[in-house]
Amino acid sequence: ISIAGSVAVGKSTTARVLQALLSRWPEHRRVELITTDGFLHPNQVLKERGLMKKKGFPESYDMHRLVKFVSDLKSGV
Repeated sequence: ISIAGSVAVGKSTTARVLQALLSRWPEHRRVELITTDGFLHPNQVLKERGLMKKKGFPESYDMHRLVKFVSDLKSGV
């Protein structure tokens, strides 16, 4: 399941609630939550690129790392 939306609209909160609810079902004992926050460029990089005010917007993410992660996940790595 993926959840998409604008910056600061409650995606992570909704995902945590969904994770908690699904974890209660016997057939869904293991539910992992992966957020895009882990793919943000470090603050220093954002500062160097003048992107601190854009933190959380697409240009503030390490898209190469994010795409590789999703690709690895899909291929079972």
